[in-house]
Amino acid sequence: MPGNHHLAMLFWAAREVLRVPGRSVLLFICLSSLVFLMSTPLLFGRALDETWMRLVKGAPDLVIRRIDAGGWAPLPSDESVSLAGTVPGALDPVARLWGVATGPDGPLTVVASAGVLSEDATNGIKPPSAGQAIVGQLIKRSVSGTQLKLVSRHQIEVEVVGSFPPDTHLVTSDVVWIAEEDARQLLGLSPNQASDIAIRLFRKEEETAIQKDLAAAFPWPVRITDRSTSALRHHSLATKAGGVGVLLAVPALLAMLFLITEVIVGSRRRFSFWVLLQSMGWTTGDLVRVELAKAVIVGAPAIVSGLTLAHAFVFSTRLAGITAYLISGRRKLPALTLDATGALLVMIYVTVLVGLPYLAAVFLTSLRATSGDPQRLIGSDSWS
Repeated sequence: MPGNHHLAMLFWAAREVLRVPGRSVLLFICLSSLVFLMSTPLLFGRALDETWMRLVKGAPDLVIRRIDAGGWAPLPSDESVSLAGTVPGALDPVARLWGVATGPDGPLTVVASAGVLSEDATNGIKPPSAGQAIVGQLIKRSVSGTQLKLVSRHQIEVEVVGSFPPDTHLVTSDVVWIAEEDARQLLGLSPNQASDIAIRLFRKEEETAIQKDLAAAFPWPVRITDRSTSALRHHSLATKAGGVGVLLAVPALLAMLFLITEVIVGSRRRFSFWVLLQSMGWTTGDLVRVELAKAVIVGAPAIVSGLTLAHAFVFSTRLAGITAYLISGRRKLPALTLDATGALLVMIYVTVLVGLPYLAAVFLTSLRATSGDPQRLIGSDSWS
């Protein structure tokens, strides 16, 4: 019966795996490590890209900042909004208030306008009142008690009354949201000054063309940043992280295929055992099927283990920070909550990229080694 024959072959393959546990464990470790090393950067890059795109989805299309000989300069808010509104296609110009200050562990970003942050970051959070602050998780862990001291043009002290949602750590880990009056005092800005102007466009495809008109509308030098450029920069960083995985995995994959070839063909004792089975009536097809079954018995759990470990290192909140440190080399380790959209496709890709060459190597080497006349092979040097 074909079904019983195949079942017997499977049991025989399992017996063969258990008969040489050291070799099987070594192959399991090599394969799972290879899958882990390849899939972790690929998953991290994809998750970073997806998370960033979700968080900046509600960001303005263009941001205008005034510059002078000393760098960035504050804008007269009412006049700037009026000037930006005269350019056709520029919609809803809004003056925003934010800046950089020094906190307990160094520089951090202070925002006072909800429009600086994404809707995901501020959704469901009550805006802080005077003397209060909403902080990112990285800052929350560095604050002893509830009082936070901030230093910029002036020094203020605010009370921490809340924190941003965990899934926004990528953009809010070092952000402090305070009231407008506190921000103006801290940054040294008058009531009619703003940090920049945010603009939405009527036609997204005019993102580049309209910048020249906007720059000409202001009587002082400005620098305009568009959302696409910012998104492309972060996409490039994410793609670079994924490319690291492929570059690391290619030599490891070649080494594994060489190891498989040596394990299957290089053992005289194993070669002689195949000859004995062939002399007892086993066909080349039977031997190849057993080798493939052995490869699946060891390889499938190894691939699943590698993917599971990689998934944990990317999407587990604490482990993702360690992964970010290892890949980017940054000293800070924010607790990241990354978007898992597309993770399944990456895992399938890695499974195919590793699994197919692995099975192909087992198939081709076992087919080459077991082909031939048993009587001729028994009389060869390989039997000795």
